[in-house]
Amino acid sequence: MIAALLLIAAEAGPVLRVPPAILADGEVAGGDPQLVWPVGTTLKVEGDGGEIVVRADRAIDDRAIDAFRDAAGTAIGDLRWNDDSLVLRPAAGRDLRWRLDANRVTIGFTPPADAPAPPVGEATGDLDPQLLAIEADVAAGYPGEGRRRAELLAAQHPEDERVTRILADARSADGDAAGANHLYRQLGATDRSARRAAAFAPGAASAVVTLRDGSDLSQVESSARVDIAVTDRTTIGGGVRHVASSIGDERRGSPVVEAGATVRIGDEARMQAVLAGALDSGVTGGGVRYASGSVEGQWRAGVTLHQPDYSTREQALYDGWLSRLSAGATYRIAPGLVGQVDIGGNRYGLAGGDGAVDTITLAGGIDYIRRRGGVAFGLTYRLDAEYVQRRRGGINFATRENHTAQGLLSGAIGEAQLTGLAGWTVDRFGGDGPNASLGLVLPVGDAWRVEGSGGISSVTRPGFAGQQLFARAGVTRGLGSGR
Repeated sequence: MIAALLLIAAEAGPVLRVPPAILADGEVAGGDPQLVWPVGTTLKVEGDGGEIVVRADRAIDDRAIDAFRDAAGTAIGDLRWNDDSLVLRPAAGRDLRWRLDANRVTIGFTPPADAPAPPVGEATGDLDPQLLAIEADVAAGYPGEGRRRAELLAAQHPEDERVTRILADARSADGDAAGANHLYRQLGATDRSARRAAAFAPGAASAVVTLRDGSDLSQVESSARVDIAVTDRTTIGGGVRHVASSIGDERRGSPVVEAGATVRIGDEARMQAVLAGALDSGVTGGGVRYASGSVEGQWRAGVTLHQPDYSTREQALYDGWLSRLSAGATYRIAPGLVGQVDIGGNRYGLAGGDGAVDTITLAGGIDYIRRRGGVAFGLTYRLDAEYVQRRRGGINFATRENHTAQGLLSGAIGEAQLTGLAGWTVDRFGGDGPNASLGLVLPVGDAWRVEGSGGISSVTRPGFAGQQLFARAGVTRGLGSGR
């Protein structure tokens, strides 16, 4: 991934790879739509009739994108951009022609030539535009599409090391550490990206401590877990956690053991089986979860039955369980704009008894994030709601519907990534208040990662009404040597 970003940010200056006759064609002059960057921006353009990639040393303004979309209309097949690059593809049945003039690129959309267009992914003689397009896809937040395009290119150029490298980077960005590591080793790569893939491909061990402190219930949850890659597609794991709950003068500790296995079904689908049991109460349950897709577009579903749960005060004191049926999806609407929604049916219960409360949960949100150099900023909206459907006593539970808007600011200090959020929550069923948090992610060496976060929340949750303080600290160690 790091290599991909470096390539996108490489030297500027126009590189023209289409015949001059095309650039002089009358159809790319006059009133054709234009992509306009700020004055003084240095642009580098590469591409052909089916796709162009523009690299820039400044970010294009959203208003310039909107103006281009309005002018080009349905002639646009695909348009993606970030601060450093832009990828444009015409709609099916069209070609595009382009002309570079200082800080603007004029685009002419024309019907295809008489000769049949090559199928998607077919080699065009010069690999540079295709490699740049893959890099731009990944950098713009579309690692899944970048990986798929890289795999098509690798099938046509199996001996080209540039293609193999970009496929390795795309797989790493898409979360396939084992697949990336295999290709890095094939290339003999020893850079930081390759070493970290080698460290985490065999699996990882982690330890996490989480604190939640509300007005009625306080909990400290400590956990340790190990996940081991048995094959490139199968991972097994297990762990222990301890939930220490305090309610007034009452104290209770609840130890839980967990086990699971995850299988990759193809490159984009994963199936996970989970088991968990409380050592003191004997509450035991399990379930399955399924997810398909990449960061830019994923849907998921799961069912878990009778899992140990300590969400409410009664469950924390008298041992509880939770059964849940859930489904959801995440979709990147545009670069910098991501939406997600999850819905679930839940049954909360106490050890030795039937379900005491049935609820429906609804969670969703939209993130709008822009990046300027090494700093990201944006706005987020979250809906976190749970509606009580049936209550049979035993557990005190109230309907909630939290609406939260926050501003986001994130940047790097050395290798540490710091992210801050601040905003306000309104619960439609009563109560509102501030939210603020600060998070840290710090890679250490090739095989370690340290994470921490903390803040204040006014989002009402089961067992936690009103404002709560929270903190989380964790450390993860890849099981590989990094070599």
